[in-house]
Amino acid sequence: MRKSIVVALSLMLTGAFAQAQMKPQPRPQKSPIVVSGAQQAQEGSFPRISQANAYKLYKEGKAVFIDVRSNSQFSTGHIKGALSIPGSQMLGRFNEVMPGKTVITYCACSAEQSSGHAATTLVNHGVKNVWALKGGWNDWKANGYPTATGPK
Repeated sequence: MRKSIVVALSLMLTGAFAQAQMKPQPRPQKSPIVVSGAQQAQEGSFPRISQANAYKLYKEGKAVFIDVRSNSQFSTGHIKGALSIPGSQMLGRFNEVMPGKTVITYCACSAEQSSGHAATTLVNHGVKNVWALKGGWNDWKANGYPTATGPK
């Protein structure tokens, strides 16, 4: 009996020692959007564009505006021609954006929290030339720039 206790203890110690030697391997993260040469955005910072510069791109047809608010908020008023892609759906629906244009995200937050998060997400997934609109929807409307209501 004493021999079986010694064997059991030595097996337990061997197993504990072997487990202590194992190191967890990091899991690779998958990215749904891949573009070479993109750089990661810093946490809490994101590219912003002024109302005047955004309006200039709007008039020239060189930008696509993405409203990251809810669909119901979009229906009550939005930038004319904007796409409604709520922030939580951004990566899954980004393929709806016409390639080759400047992407401008906007929300109704005074500090661009939601649109900044969306812009950072896109930049971190390889999308280039993406900006959050300074002042968002409220300043756009206050400036008298083109708006629309309804689902599209």
